[in-house]
Amino acid sequence: MEHRILYDLYKRQAKIIYLYLIKRGCQKEEAEDIVQDSFIKAIEYMDGVAVDKLSSWLFKVALNNYYNRIKKNRIYSKSSIDDVGMYMDISSDINIEKNLLSKEKSNDIKLCLNSLKEKSKSLLILKYDMELSYREILILLGIKEDTIKTYLYRARNEFKKVWRDKYEK
Repeated sequence: MEHRILYDLYKRQAKIIYLYLIKRGCQKEEAEDIVQDSFIKAIEYMDGVAVDKLSSWLFKVALNNYYNRIKKNRIYSKSSIDDVGMYMDISSDINIEKNLLSKEKSNDIKLCLNSLKEKSKSLLILKYDMELSYREILILLGIKEDTIKTYLYRARNEFKKVWRDKYEK
């Protein structure tokens, strides 16, 4: 495998994988370790992977590393939506009440997301939290754009149902 391809892959994917892992609940150091371990595996095994599939393969390797660490450490996946900064930018104390309500809503969103199926949670985080395009998600997951749209439609409906059941009764 050429070093240039690996370097380009690293430039494109490392930050996306890292941010995704953080949003899934990894500590920063653990996310860095998972990204590093994933690229080490890429160096070792990627000769058998088609160049056009490298991005999705690497993302799956990173996810598998993450899931293995969860199993090993018996840590349960919680979205890192505690970082309210990804949903709001508190720049002044003028509207404290409004900010507190926004923080409460962020916590409500976190609770709903954590009760979804893994696939739904992952897609909603990639699309709406990380603001990736369908094309970028396609590259990461290695599935067709129409399939992504269908899965996202289902994930949104699943989220709406959970939200309504918890907060609109």
